[in-house]
Amino acid sequence: MECVYLLLVVFHFTAGCTLSGQRYREFTGLSGGSVLLPCSCSDLQTTPQRISWKAKTRTADFTEVITDDQYRDRVHLFNKDSPANLSLLISDLREEDGGDYICQTEKETRMFRLLVKGCDLVNSGKIEEVTGFSGESVLLPCSCTNLHFKPSTVRWEFNPRNSGTADEEIYPNQNKQHRNRARLTNQNSRNLTLLISNLTAEDQGVYRCSVQHDHKYIRLYIKARETPKHRPSEEPPATGDTEKERMWCIEL
Repeated sequence: MECVYLLLVVFHFTAGCTLSGQRYREFTGLSGGSVLLPCSCSDLQTTPQRISWKAKTRTADFTEVITDDQYRDRVHLFNKDSPANLSLLISDLREEDGGDYICQTEKETRMFRLLVKGCDLVNSGKIEEVTGFSGESVLLPCSCTNLHFKPSTVRWEFNPRNSGTADEEIYPNQNKQHRNRARLTNQNSRNLTLLISNLTAEDQGVYRCSVQHDHKYIRLYIKARETPKHRPSEEPPATGDTEKERMWCIEL
């Protein structure tokens, strides 16, 4: 009986991890969201001898996900607490995360195709017109059509009106003209609207909001506030001693 038991133990160990599920599956995630790529041993009591996750994206060719800088602080494995659970969780998704993923043990693989939907801007490719006033602040609107999307990068550029010069970046890097005056209304949100303070006449021009694959334009006009004109005060009617003298003359 002891020999039979030992044989069963050896067979169980050498059999290794047999992966469950389909060999190939497709998943879709949202930019800024999370996605779980499921991979596990069919026998939950099994501990695989080797496990690796590899990814082939537009920025890398089958690199190790766990050690790749692209995924730093954004991936999580569950096999430490549950050895048979080899699933991969990717957080704060970016469009460049889209591609092919492989879950691999000592004897089998499972393949996944991941599509990451990015941000499509409201009024993409169009030009909006906005008017601001000297010395005041103005909002240049820019947002994704789906507010659940969070683009990994956003860039604002400026070109003076009727200028043939190259666009100047004003966010996240700022040019000298807009330094300490241009910022996103909320850097932690999915709203990409830009706030420009202390407007000057030189701020007039065309602004471009860009995400990974999309952009929109805003033409900003700067006007001066008209100072209200004061009407000349009317001369008050005669009162006091003058009125008394007039009445005295009538009595005479």
